Amino acid sequence: MNKVKEKCPKCELKYSLEPSFYYGSMYVSYGVGIAIAVAVYILSVIFGLQLSPLGIFIAIVMVLIALMPYIGAVSKSIWASFFFKYDKKLAKKVRNHKS
Repeated sequence: MNKVKEKCPKCELKYSLEPSFYYGSMYVSYGVGIAIAVAVYILSVIFGLQLSPLGIFIAIVMVLIALMPYIGAVSKSIWASFFFKYDKKLAKKVRNHKS
């Protein structure tokens, strides 16, 4: 689940710099999870749901479990963006080669 491709099929960029490169994305996923938990709480307040603290906790846990695959994928993308830089010249070259 949530496997990352080894290389870009077009430009051959290696997506993993070392064997445990994406372990750092766990820290990012914690932040993303907190942001989602806060969003669930704020939405429950906006929509006027009168939930007890236990009810809010259960709602947050259910949403986090449902979104777990997406949180993992987004976290890996955010983590990778810290290390992989967009190269405009290479992107143009790949785009022109594709045509």
